[in-house]
Amino acid sequence: MLSNIVQNHLDFIAFIIALLAERFIPLVSWYHPSTALVAIFRAIGKRTYKPKEPDNYQYLAAMLASTLILSIVLIIVVLILEFAFYPELLAGLILYLCLESKGVEKKAIRIAKLTKQNQKSAARELLKPLLARDVSQLSAPGIIKALIESLILRSARYYFVVIFIFLVLGPIAVLAYRLLTLIQYAWRSEITPNSPFLAPLKLILFAIEFIPIRLLAFTVIISNESKLAVHYIKHYGRHFYQTNTGWLLSAFSASLGIQLGGPAIYFGKRFNKMRIGTDRLPVADDVPTIINRLNQIRAFWLLVIVAVEVLKII
Repeated sequence: MLSNIVQNHLDFIAFIIALLAERFIPLVSWYHPSTALVAIFRAIGKRTYKPKEPDNYQYLAAMLASTLILSIVLIIVVLILEFAFYPELLAGLILYLCLESKGVEKKAIRIAKLTKQNQKSAARELLKPLLARDVSQLSAPGIIKALIESLILRSARYYFVVIFIFLVLGPIAVLAYRLLTLIQYAWRSEITPNSPFLAPLKLILFAIEFIPIRLLAFTVIISNESKLAVHYIKHYGRHFYQTNTGWLLSAFSASLGIQLGGPAIYFGKRFNKMRIGTDRLPVADDVPTIINRLNQIRAFWLLVIVAVEVLKII
């Protein structure tokens, strides 16, 4: 009887195991496959990116390079899944490798402590790998603001969106999404964010993240300061440089009562991004608060997913 239940629901069991493994035994970045992939994608970007070429060339070059990367990796993984004895377990492994939250949270707590102790240089060095922007001139409030924004956006994209795609479209789709995010991360470390070379990836990721990011924003809205969050989304989020990001930062800004957004420097050039909110600047003590808020949302959606699975069984 028990073996039949396990066999019939092996995919869901593998899903839960992947979530628990990411929480309690996350892979260190030194030997995570994504580290090697980012280095490879960065080298491909350097060979492909030609800043003096016209925009049409850059659009086409970016699309062809990303398509080649996706095709090679996905074909290999699909073939492995086809011949795997337990493809559900392999799908769980793919989910585990695609998730990223616990490691970022640990680093965020450490950066917040360093900033609180006025060790800003050390905090900037730890923050640098999390961002594509220049952090060398950030003040203490600037470090915390950039850290909170990175924590929110990384948790959204590398955890909530990953789970949404995995449940709706399956492991191959979620692997394709994470490869696209890794390609964008690798290329942005060498290329300004307004480059036409990055435009195709931005458009594809925007479309993929449209629904899950807004679901996450609505979850934040209904949990706290709903009226202010809706006002912020109308006033700031819809006019942000990227509306998915704008919705999410607006919801969390209202929920936490802090100011987010604002100008950022990339490769020595200032980009005047919109400020969200008129409240106080964030402080180091806000970092544990945002982590707790994100964990509460995780727990809520996990209960929803488990409840749906139980209803299927009944």
